[in-house]
Amino acid sequence: MNLEYADLTVKREKTYFVFVLIISIIGWIALIVTVVGLVIGLLVALFIWLASGLLIARLRTEAVKIDEKQMPELYATYLEVCRKLQLVRIPELFVIQSSGFLNAFATQHAGRDFVVLYSDIVEAYDQKSNEIRFLIGHEIGHVGSKHVLKHALLFPGLMLPLLGPGYSRACEASCDRFGAFACDKTDGGINALMVLVGGKQLGRQMDPVSFAAQYQNDRGFFVSWHEVIWPYPTASERVAQLLALRDHAAVGRLRRHPLAYLLGFFSFGLQQILGVYIICLLAAIAIPNILRAKMVGNNNFAKATIEQMNFRAGVYAKAQGRYPANLQLLMTDPASVRIFSACGKTVSGYRFSCDIAEKGYAFSAMPENKGITGTEIFNVSSNQEIENPVKNDGQAIKAETGDPSLDEQEPPVTMKLPKVPKTR
Repeated sequence: MNLEYADLTVKREKTYFVFVLIISIIGWIALIVTVVGLVIGLLVALFIWLASGLLIARLRTEAVKIDEKQMPELYATYLEVCRKLQLVRIPELFVIQSSGFLNAFATQHAGRDFVVLYSDIVEAYDQKSNEIRFLIGHEIGHVGSKHVLKHALLFPGLMLPLLGPGYSRACEASCDRFGAFACDKTDGGINALMVLVGGKQLGRQMDPVSFAAQYQNDRGFFVSWHEVIWPYPTASERVAQLLALRDHAAVGRLRRHPLAYLLGFFSFGLQQILGVYIICLLAAIAIPNILRAKMVGNNNFAKATIEQMNFRAGVYAKAQGRYPANLQLLMTDPASVRIFSACGKTVSGYRFSCDIAEKGYAFSAMPENKGITGTEIFNVSSNQEIENPVKNDGQAIKAETGDPSLDEQEPPVTMKLPKVPKTR
């Protein structure tokens, strides 16, 4: 085997990466420029982050963390593989009971990497064997290549039929080479794959050469269809590639049935489109209700704030026998400071305006974006009830923005408050 660390990543992974990256950039731009698309993207990211956090929580509480005291032989092998694969920051290693499943995986959460081995796969190999080195090396290949992070950032491109599965298969092929590089002999990787395919006992008795021959001999439409939609190389292909590394040979790229690409496009695409459709459907139901509830909350906040402004200004006028000459006279306690601090600012989607003089006062609240941040316009003056906005004779007056359309779109809303007596 003539493998150098710099050559472990297969060429087709690099090629696929360029195309997936281009598609992903276009997809993210499309999501960002559309509000609904951006919200959906953020919701998906939030769900993935929460699910990842729950997975790590399960590992920390129900899996066994491997270190110098817990299974030290396995941990020593793990550190050797990490060093050989030039990994600077060592991921945490866990072993978890898997009810007979033979597998392992690498994951990431909050910038930290984790490698998980299923207990049955550890039992199948000696903790210092080349088989376990291959298995660990494969997962460290994912960590070192940052595949978890790349798959998250390249999500739009990975949704593309044929291209997404092709890139994922190339990543797995590269990680098999990482695993082979971590072994002293390539046979360790071959034996490890045969155990994954045939089981802990029977896998050791099976002939890898005969199994690899299935990749070249058993072709046809359905095999081709399976290959183009599956995100992993077939097990027979993986064994064939490792045998080729061992024998200094090359596995030629086998032709696939042309019709498989056509059906592969739609079968893979339908799965992804269905998933996106469900997410969009849920978002279409949830987002309007969230926005509507937000607007109602903003309306209630603006109404209550204007009521409080009017009430406190009225209390001052009754107590002093005149209207306040400036805003500072009304800010005599923490509650008043909190209420009148909204003057001249946009709070909860409403722009508050406060005009105060010895002749009288006027407070108003207008939605910053009508129909999005709020639906009502609230006005009050020293001689009026709070209105939306209506003169005492019932005639609508123009809003402060000078746009009469704002007043025509909503019926007047009047809030009954005690009037403040005129100053003498």
